Amino acid sequence: MLDIDVANERILKEYIDGPTIYDLVKKDAMKDLYLVQMREMAKVVYEAGLNIDYFPTNFIVQDEKIFYIDYECNNYMDEWNFENWGIKYWSKTTEFIDYMEQH
Repeated sequence: MLDIDVANERILKEYIDGPTIYDLVKKDAMKDLYLVQMREMAKVVYEAGLNIDYFPTNFIVQDEKIFYIDYECNNYMDEWNFENWGIKYWSKTTEFIDYMEQH
């Protein structure tokens, strides 16, 4: 996000080119580096008392760096943190495969 015009209800966003984490998991191209970055990002978010939407379609990889492209941000709850919920969709788990088959 580059800028917000609240009065006119507009958001100026930057386009980030690259595959989503979802696409990488689906193609068996996921790297441990992205999980390391996600855990670092989650730590910062937790320290602020927040959770973001850790679903892998919300993360783009560009130049080996992950970017969160969603705007969802909620008060921190253990059940919705990365370790308890998000991680289930960052590899080909039963949850990931079920989602993939339904969509």
